[in-house]
Amino acid sequence: MDRSLYHETRSTGAALAATAVCAVAGGAVHGFELPPAGDTRRFFLALLALMVLSMLVELVVDVRRFRKAVPLADDVEPPPDERLRERLFLPGLFAFIVVPTTAAALAWGWWVALFPLTSAAEWGTQAVVITVWERRNGLLLWRKFTMGNVGLATSPLSPRPPTRNATGAPPA
Repeated sequence: MDRSLYHETRSTGAALAATAVCAVAGGAVHGFELPPAGDTRRFFLALLALMVLSMLVELVVDVRRFRKAVPLADDVEPPPDERLRERLFLPGLFAFIVVPTTAAALAWGWWVALFPLTSAAEWGTQAVVITVWERRNGLLLWRKFTMGNVGLATSPLSPRPPTRNATGAPPA
């Protein structure tokens, strides 16, 4: 189980790092010249349209998923909150993005390496949506793995108070 916000932030970091690596590799082979002006405009407009459309769809779908998230059971403690600084991107996702994008950038040019920016924008937007949702609802959103599926669970924003016995005293 891990925080959904951290997962989205790390995914964004992996996509941005992959974009940088692939753009440098493609630029080293083909140079950093832009394609003809008409192709460049069409490419960037298509990229922008794809980003906006995917973000709008994700916003609607994800907010519905967040509302359906179930609270963690009382006997389940959320894992300790690991620091985001210690691991800024997901290495497996980075490799998954880098391999085909580098091949495409080497074949066609450095500008093809900009395609992972659509994923980075989507995941970054999703991280912002999760942050706003968590603050509005006073809950943390967790990704919970059950039977091969990823589900969402919630826990209170602040840690649970210690349990007390019938007299109100903390347990020994």
